[in-house]
This record gives sequence, structure tokens and C-alpha cells, in this order.
Amino acid sequence: MHTHLAEVGSTNDWLLAHAADLPDGWWVRADRQTAGRGRRGRVWHDGAGNLMASVLVKAEGPVQQFSFVAAVALRGAIAAACGVETRLKWPNDLLFDGAKVSGILLERAGDALVVGIGVNVGWAPDDLERPAVAVGGSVEVLFAALARHFALWRGRWAMEGFAPVRAAWLAAAQGIGGRIEVRLGHETLTGIFEGLGDDGALLLRMGDGRVRPVHAGEVFALGGRDAAGD
Repeated sequence: MHTHLAEVGSTNDWLLAHAADLPDGWWVRADRQTAGRGRRGRVWHDGAGNLMASVLVKAEGPVQQFSFVAAVALRGAIAAACGVETRLKWPNDLLFDGAKVSGILLERAGDALVVGIGVNVGWAPDDLERPAVAVGGSVEVLFAALARHFALWRGRWAMEGFAPVRAAWLAAAQGIGGRIEVRLGHETLTGIFEGLGDDGALLLRMGDGRVRPVHAGEVFALGGRDAAGD
């Protein structure tokens, strides 16, 4: 169940506008975007030759957990379709050799949720704050794999809760035990990346030994890119 568009402003915007008329689980994919965006209002490049897709989720449950469902599903899809093993950076970035390969953006549509996913398949932009890389392969094959893996992990989440999603995310996490900096907007924290809380929060061990949960922020490695994959 999906709509394929040659060009659109944003797959998220298209699905947000049509959410009331479409069923749960409907995907939209575009060959080109003219107004794509990432988290915190960043521009998501046009990406011709890359995967740009969004899925409609009409289900109850903690919205933030779908960020991890999408990340784990996308990691499995990229491995299956492109033969590339990625690592996960909190909350939902996928990295290959420390460089970013994808972006995931969640937005509300009334009582529903739109999950937007972009993957550098054919090429990667070179004018970003952080390095990016393309995974190669076929956009069509990757999209089909993503739809399957997302349905699989969403089903597991619905039946078993967040625990299996959290376990899969932690198994692929980059930088646990490394020193990181977390920028919250109004303050910047440094500490040790301890892992993932039961609700998806980043667990940061502070200098005084306290573990502080972080629910939103920008994460950067300290002491080398491999520490946390900045």
C-alpha cells in the first residue's frame, strides 16, 4: 500500500495533508523532494537517486518509541537490501564508518503519526556539518525491504512492547561507554554514554556519578569520532 510520486515538496507534508483519507500503514515515496527537511528544521537535500519515503501510523502508544522502531527497521532493511551493516546513534541516526547515511523525522497528523525516512542510496551531500555517505544499491529494493522490516518491528512492538526494540537498538548502538557531549539548547552536558532507558531516553553518567536521562538533544562524540559517531 503506497503512493509513488515523481516529485513532491515533502513526503511528510504530503502524508500529513492526506492522513485523514488514508489507512494505517500507507506509504508515500518520491523520486525528488523540493522542500524536504530533517530534525530541528534542517534542510534535507533533494536526494534524486536516494530514498525519500514516509509512512502513516494510526496506533496508540508512546510516540517517541516509533523513532527507535523506525531506526531498527531501517538498519535491517539496509543490511538486507544493500549489504551494509550500519551502527545506530541516538536517537535514530544510522552511521556507516562514522558517517551518516539516513535521517528519520516524526511528525503528528491529528491523532496519527507520520514517520519520514530518507536514505543516501545513490549519493550523499558533502556540504553538511557532519560527514555523510551513500550505501549504494537500488532505491526500489531498499524501499520494499524497509516496508517489510517496518511492519515486522512495528508488529513486535505492538505485541511485546518496547523491550525487543530497545534490545535490538542497543546491540547496534555506537559509542556506549564513550564520552559524549549533549546539547540541549539551553545547556550543554558532558558525560559517559551509559545506554538507553526503558522509555528510550539516553542515559548520561555525569561527572558526579549521577545518571541523567536525556529525552531530546544533539549528541556529539568527545575524544574521537568513533566514540559516539558524531
